[in-house]
Amino acid sequence: TIRDINKQLAWSLPTEGPKTLNGLILEQLESFPDADGVSLAIGEYQMEVIDLQDNRINSVKACQINR
Repeated sequence: TIRDINKQLAWSLPTEGPKTLNGLILEQLESFPDADGVSLAIGEYQMEVIDLQDNRINSVKACQINR
């Protein structure tokens, strides 16, 4: 869950709305990505979809953007 990610990494991804990273990314994209490699920023975090399967994001590369 997003709460677990925030706790483990000391991040502050939004916790209102979707409860999972998959849900948060799909909400931000407003659709299911067509291919691997789609990138987006959510607040101060950069996300890259690494693996898609059966209308689900299986793997994401994520990092905090240095500001």
